[in-house]
Amino acid sequence: MTEWMNGALWWDRLNVIGSKIAVIVVILGITWLILKVRRTVIRRVFTLTRLDEKQRATLESLLMSLTRYILYIVAGLMCIGNIGINIGPIIASAGVVGLAVGFGAQTLVKDLITGFFIIFEDQFSVGDYVSINGGQINGTVTSVGLRATKIRTWAQHVVVIQNSEIKISQNFNRERMRAIVNVSVPFDTDPAMIEEAVAAVSERLTESMPYLFLRDGHDQPVEPPQLYGLADLADNQLVAKYTITCLVKDVHYWRAGRELRKALAEELMGRGVALA
Repeated sequence: MTEWMNGALWWDRLNVIGSKIAVIVVILGITWLILKVRRTVIRRVFTLTRLDEKQRATLESLLMSLTRYILYIVAGLMCIGNIGINIGPIIASAGVVGLAVGFGAQTLVKDLITGFFIIFEDQFSVGDYVSINGGQINGTVTSVGLRATKIRTWAQHVVVIQNSEIKISQNFNRERMRAIVNVSVPFDTDPAMIEEAVAAVSERLTESMPYLFLRDGHDQPVEPPQLYGLADLADNQLVAKYTITCLVKDVHYWRAGRELRKALAEELMGRGVALA
């Protein structure tokens, strides 16, 4: 009789353990399923808004991060409660103050707050080219999360920076940019020749590459390439440095600078002016 009762008790315990494991598997399975479908749901919700593509991508990245943390926490608490541990005291002791003090989450809270300000102040969005903290990090924003922002550099390195560490951000994608090009020539070069060369380059580029430049309501360049003036006399006044500027579309900022430098070099050398 004792052996039979012990066997029955062992079987009951095995059933209880098996049922708890089954519930945990179901919880994890549902969590995994929600994690898989949430992107589709979030994207469909944002298609109903009037946000532009970059803002939608940024908010989508933020919500993906937020929902991931929430799902992990909820699933973890459900699994803990299922195995018989009372989660009431855990929740009571893991308040915001308890987390901040017990786990050093002050920085995490700062990251969260900064992340929300980045999003809602539209400081930068996914796809923007930015310079962070005075040029310490330069690259394209790939995601903005609750805790950190990911930036892919020109060398294709992915840099992860905590949101609270972002003190200064320079955004190169805000509709208009001013391309600034400096050209150095011998000091005795006639300034009038430089002005003529810039005018010729301006006319040629605005006709051959009109898409580079910011245009007004009449489809005319707002500020075509123009001579800003003599910027400096360098190398003991043996070299004169001239500055040329123009307003361009943000997406063509880098190319506009390259094309302007190339055209100026060709024009000046064609006029017999050596670049210093």
